[in-house]
Amino acid sequence: MLFFATTCVACGSGDAGFADAGPAGSTIAPRGDVMEAAENVAAPAASSSARAADKEVVEIPAGTTRLGSTPGDKGRDPLLEATQLELSFGAFDVDRDLYPNKPGERPRTSVARSEAAALCAERGRRLCAEVEWERACKGPEGDVFAGRTAWDPKCAGAPAECPSGFGVLSMGTSIREWTASDVAPVEDIVAGAASVRGGRGDARDVDHRCAHRSSVSPTAKSDDLGFRCCGGEANVQTLPAPKWQPTFRKVDLAAAKLAEMLKSVPQLAKSADRVHYFEDSAAKEVVARADAGDAPRGIELTTSPLLWNPLPGEEILVVVGHAGDDSFIVAFYRLPEERYRIGSSLVLRKEKGPIVLGYDGSVKRRLSWASCWGCAGESGLIAYRDENRVVITQE
Repeated sequence: MLFFATTCVACGSGDAGFADAGPAGSTIAPRGDVMEAAENVAAPAASSSARAADKEVVEIPAGTTRLGSTPGDKGRDPLLEATQLELSFGAFDVDRDLYPNKPGERPRTSVARSEAAALCAERGRRLCAEVEWERACKGPEGDVFAGRTAWDPKCAGAPAECPSGFGVLSMGTSIREWTASDVAPVEDIVAGAASVRGGRGDARDVDHRCAHRSSVSPTAKSDDLGFRCCGGEANVQTLPAPKWQPTFRKVDLAAAKLAEMLKSVPQLAKSADRVHYFEDSAAKEVVARADAGDAPRGIELTTSPLLWNPLPGEEILVVVGHAGDDSFIVAFYRLPEERYRIGSSLVLRKEKGPIVLGYDGSVKRRLSWASCWGCAGESGLIAYRDENRVVITQE
């Protein structure tokens, strides 16, 4: 029986900015401290100093905005949301509120996208591009929610009291909005359709984020689906569709670099001293311990760090090793520019291993770990679950 301590800080849940790991055996070089899991960060107060603009049309200056979200963010959908994609914008303007953009009048809903575009055109304006919508929502400070860092439920009932940092009203509060942009199809998982932004009033808090994006038939009509108009030269940049990578790729990661990563995670700092990888021969030892002969057909066993692509738009670094008398299994979300975020971890106290990873490239959303192949209590799974959470379990 293994004596173990679990540190499951998991959890959340091929965009621009990733450095290609290249073929199997290539080297990765993480930079900076590992980012904390969203679940381990205290939620900020839902306060804002943003004020509504005093004109019906809000001028949005030229500038840059980081679009999308960070791997591991609560509610993030890597199939639809870009990964910290920084874009430059030309100046444009946007209606302060939903069409008809008149104080006291209810927003116009239950129109298909083509009808919404026609109504904007009647005013000499156009339907906003989705990148413009997100910039107007995030404001000059790049807020997660319009004008704030945390969702305030009162915004669903009083959207006019929740302006973005640029002073635009009702963004992501109670009504979804058509944009002029399309969601590109993602392999065989997401069908191409119109891009809709924002969330209805009774949506989950995470669906009110400025980065939240959904794919909707352009002919759909709903009483919670409205629109607003924009003016000026359109910013026509499109968000790239992520693609499948090889499910597992072996990579080289210096033990000293791994130690630095562990040291920057409070829950793992004690495991950062004397970090070593297990020998390549460990696979035979792990299988022999169970007297199982060989691993099941189709399963490859390794002690090498792996880059794992459980679905398009998500990459996870999985490592096993030992430090002093303890062994560990750790999964990190991979961010742009070779930064990483903790996903989940399992530390086996007073257990020197060896531990191996077992995987089948045709199985996308899980792999195994074991110190005794197939033995109860000495093996388990690393799974990519619903809500895009990485979870390490012992079985």
